[in-house]
Amino acid sequence: MDNIDDFLTYLKNVRNLTDSTITAYREDIEDLYEYLDKKNIKVDEFSLHDARDYIRVIKSNYAQKSVLRKITAGRTYFTYLVKRGFIKHNVFQDISVSERGFHLPSFLSEDEVKKLLSIPRKDFFDERDHIMFLFIYNSGARISEALEINVDDFEFSKRRVLIRGKGRKLRFLFFSKSTAVEIENYLKQREAFLLEKGKIAEKAFLVSNRGNRLPFSSSHIIFEKYASLCGFDKEFTPHTLRHSFATHLLDRGADIRVVQELLGHESISTTQIYTHVTKARLHETYDKAHPHA
Repeated sequence: MDNIDDFLTYLKNVRNLTDSTITAYREDIEDLYEYLDKKNIKVDEFSLHDARDYIRVIKSNYAQKSVLRKITAGRTYFTYLVKRGFIKHNVFQDISVSERGFHLPSFLSEDEVKKLLSIPRKDFFDERDHIMFLFIYNSGARISEALEINVDDFEFSKRRVLIRGKGRKLRFLFFSKSTAVEIENYLKQREAFLLEKGKIAEKAFLVSNRGNRLPFSSSHIIFEKYASLCGFDKEFTPHTLRHSFATHLLDRGADIRVVQELLGHESISTTQIYTHVTKARLHETYDKAHPHA
């Protein structure tokens, strides 16, 4: 347990992870140590068999997304311990994707995206919501990245925007000509709204009803509202639009390495889950269309 604080400091100062990610990692590593204490296992005695048993235990108590995060936290922590000489081998590196399992991400069809983006806008807030949806689908940005964008980050002449991604890594995301026109129109409405609110100095691209930067919690409420308006019978979150962006690019022949760069994935294996989505769609199409299927 003495190593946890040093590990979290490393995540903050070296890996440049966000405070929310570091808090989640702390909880995950504390859960791991709780397992070790119950089993009376020292961290340097933790074997592959123990790791698999630990995963079995957390699978019975947590949703799959949380399980995957806890495995990632364990792998990152054990890598840290190996580098510091506390243990000799990272057993989490021996846990394969097939043993973890994976969840095919929810995504919208192209027709569903058109339906979402065709909802009539009656006021500035409708316009803001529309632009948020349009931007994420057009660029593949994470919601956290979209919410951090300032107006000055846009380069409309090059149709790109500077993004601060995971680990505070910088990258450019791109958008279409038609999207650029819509964003510029939104920015004019935004300026008028902020002037009325007395918040003209606000730099945030996406603003709240009070004229401040739109908070993460509000963005999810907006997605829930539009899921109901569109009648979606599937999960609809900011990640759903990001998944849709990646899936539609791959469906239309984009190189997976390019999609990896656009999504800001460090590892190609993270991006490869979208190839499972497109393969699943191919299989579904085959079953529906082939006369002998």
